[in-house]
Amino acid sequence: MANMTNTLYNHPTYTARAELLETDARVLLAYHRAKAVTKAWNLSLEDIGRCSKRFWDMQFDPILVLDIGCNNILACHINLFLGFLAPLVPQRPDLLPIVQRGLKGELFGNFLISEIGHGLDILNLETTATKVADGFILNTPHSGATKFMPPTTPIPGYPKMAIVMAKLIVDGDDRGAHPFLVSTSDEFGMCKGVISTRLPPRSGSSPLDYATTFFDHVHLPPNAFLGKSHSAPQDKHAQLNRYIWRIGIGAIALPLTAVTAAKIGASIGIDYSFRRYVQGKGPEKVPIISFRTQQLPVLYATAIARVLEAWRPKALEQFMAPDVSSSVRSGVAVVFKATVCRLVVAYFREVGERLGAQGTFGHNLLSQMEMDTRGISIAEGDVLVLSIRLFSELLIGRYALPAPGDPSSLLARHSTAIFARCKKLLASFPGGHRDARFNDLLLPQAEPALVALGHAYAYAAARDAGLPQPLLDLFECAVMKLDAAWYAEHAGIGEDARMMREDAAVRAALPHIREYADALDVRRWVTAPIVSDKAWEAWVKQLRSHRGDGLQESYGRKQALMDVPILGHSELVYNDGPVSARL
Repeated sequence: MANMTNTLYNHPTYTARAELLETDARVLLAYHRAKAVTKAWNLSLEDIGRCSKRFWDMQFDPILVLDIGCNNILACHINLFLGFLAPLVPQRPDLLPIVQRGLKGELFGNFLISEIGHGLDILNLETTATKVADGFILNTPHSGATKFMPPTTPIPGYPKMAIVMAKLIVDGDDRGAHPFLVSTSDEFGMCKGVISTRLPPRSGSSPLDYATTFFDHVHLPPNAFLGKSHSAPQDKHAQLNRYIWRIGIGAIALPLTAVTAAKIGASIGIDYSFRRYVQGKGPEKVPIISFRTQQLPVLYATAIARVLEAWRPKALEQFMAPDVSSSVRSGVAVVFKATVCRLVVAYFREVGERLGAQGTFGHNLLSQMEMDTRGISIAEGDVLVLSIRLFSELLIGRYALPAPGDPSSLLARHSTAIFARCKKLLASFPGGHRDARFNDLLLPQAEPALVALGHAYAYAAARDAGLPQPLLDLFECAVMKLDAAWYAEHAGIGEDARMMREDAAVRAALPHIREYADALDVRRWVTAPIVSDKAWEAWVKQLRSHRGDGLQESYGRKQALMDVPILGHSELVYNDGPVSARL
């Protein structure tokens, strides 16, 4: 992990207990946090435009894990909005004041492309920008063309702008999708003709003002056009891809945060497992880490977190290499994203269950991070859709991805075998990749094949980084369970042999488990109250309590209580004072 010298975990916006706030207050808090993070990292426009080391280091900051709402604000604002504007500023000095305010967190930007009726089919978006004498008229022709999800509702103190992808219409002619700079809200509310409808909060995740956005004949000045030319393009698809290149950056940037989340999840799992005691067979209580059923999930989670962390810089090195094609760069991001998201979500669930009922509460982070990572698997391109495209292109030989660092490893052999089997099957189809059986038999193999390649990449990177052998062995065992049949048939490792390998890895790792937890180095950012008695007692004091007077309640008193109106959060008094006092 990059050396984190900031102390954002001590910032008032992060010491506040977000889970005790109502939804609107939590959304506002997410924007306050986004401004605090923006100021703390103080990225320059060059950092963002060139994706400097500092830009990538920011993606490693554990503070981003604690509030995915804040993280999503920053992902849209820094990568997509400012990242898109960065190369335009030298030729468009009129954009500089907007960029300067954005770099200070004085306004936040969004990137509006997906529409309700089209989803990932962005080539067929229907929002229009019709050229008129004094600029353009931006319009949503019907509800199916409404932009979906970016947080565009008005937030006090934070004006918002957006880069909106819309079809340019000139003299009735469709000139393809182009970007337009649009003010969506200011200090007074929504801008004229912009209709933002807030969506309910996503289940289990940090809330944000995700919304649908509708444009009702919004007039834009001529300089709102951010495209190359008003002329008809030779290739509308290629033109669109050139405009949305920053989405590819997001495809690898967001799962970087999921790797950090994996470290936090493993740290919580280990610390809670040592803290929680149960009555043993004898007179003494024993920590639940004594049981193999507890050891396995927390050790697997630790091994996966450490291996993915070791792979992270290697994946970025391949992604940023100046001599690779855009197809290979995109492929590296897809493999990284698919592998990280699938492994991390699975072990959040495993560790979360081993926390018992506590693991189901968002304030203990495991269930929240699981849902957050599921969101990451869809953001900036759905993992499965991206996998299908990449896998198909690799099978038909349009390009190739780098080979794993150790092609002789067990995991690399597994990956090679999957691709070889699929290529052999493809060769048997009379219609090639256009054969109906390609859809039936090969597309379901797309994601498993790419994730298997990611396992091999990650293992090789971790071994090269000098990760302790017990963690490498545990990672290998975790991966083997995902395709046990292949390892039994082709590597001679049946279930009995796998169990023995797992047992040996656990026995080798257990004496070092506290050392492994320390090496995760994320405790400063852990806000889960269950990790220690001190944290739990401090947290409980902030909760709202109800106390009876010890007398039998009459029906009349019960009915009176039922008739009391629901209080707003500002009226609730907590054990340490009103929640407003803590913010």
